[in-house]
Amino acid sequence: MNTLLRENIFDHLHLSQDKVLDEMALLSANQKYSEYAMEVEYFEKIYNDTFNSFDEKFQKSPTSYEIENDWMAWKFAEEGKKHWISLLKDIKK
Repeated sequence: MNTLLRENIFDHLHLSQDKVLDEMALLSANQKYSEYAMEVEYFEKIYNDTFNSFDEKFQKSPTSYEIENDWMAWKFAEEGKKHWISLLKDIKK
């Protein structure tokens, strides 16, 4: 995009370039959080359980390849969700 055009748009919106970048970063962080939160919710509905409870059961008994795959994906989603919510809370301080 043309720099003059961008500056003209920001001026009409009463936004500085820094403010736009801040808003974009916040929007991106919220999007990442939402993606992980939706994946966590998906697994909670499938297994009708929380990850911590599911993890305890998973660790105690042999499981199928499919369940192990779900456990890994769910764990990754839980960690991602925690990471992004922590980052968002730090931003709001």
